[in-house]
Amino acid sequence: MSDSSRGNILIGIIAILAPLALLAFGIYGTFSFTFTIPIIWQVSILGEGMGSLGLKRKRFRASMLTGVLTGIIVAVPGGYLLKALGITGYSMKNVGQLNGLLASYGINFSFRGEVGFRLLSGGSELRWVASSLLYCIFLVGLGEEVFWRGFIQKKIEKLFPMHASVWLAAALFGLVHSYLLFIVPVLEGIIFMCLITLAGALWGYLREYFDDIWAAAFSHGIAAFVIWRYFVFTG
Repeated sequence: MSDSSRGNILIGIIAILAPLALLAFGIYGTFSFTFTIPIIWQVSILGEGMGSLGLKRKRFRASMLTGVLTGIIVAVPGGYLLKALGITGYSMKNVGQLNGLLASYGINFSFRGEVGFRLLSGGSELRWVASSLLYCIFLVGLGEEVFWRGFIQKKIEKLFPMHASVWLAAALFGLVHSYLLFIVPVLEGIIFMCLITLAGALWGYLREYFDDIWAAAFSHGIAAFVIWRYFVFTG
């Protein structure tokens, strides 16, 4: 077995153990395991390398700066649009409805106890704000973009043209946010999901333009940080 093969297997093992480690620390959002399947399949089994998932270093600086800029552009106008539509100011207590749903299936997770939700409801002190921002960028943004734009979008692209692949991946991304229907009223939840789909399409085009996921990850993370912390939830 070559050193490269052993390295790929080691990366796969880490991808399996990482979600378990995050779970032990009270981090169990979907992003905590979305990167596992792409890494195991693409890297450990197919041996294609992390670059095949968009984790490239070549244009990192330009991609990151674009991600920060687009994240702010998505977050601020998007947040005020949600406010105009009345999709803001929800209490973190609404998340309890998700707990009840999962409990009906015998799953006893406390979303209100999850680290991300605790950070969202934290105070305005620098430690809370900085921790929440880093959490959103490197766990939520990067964790989800590896899967949606780095893996799913590229798989769809083998069957459909680029533009169709971007929008199909974005539509699926919007649909997985259907849990919003248990937090906010149904109509507002559907509108929110449509807006998330539009954001997903933007991140898909960033993936295509830079041929990496850094712009999408930073944009996604910053948008999630601002919208969830300062618009959707009040604490």
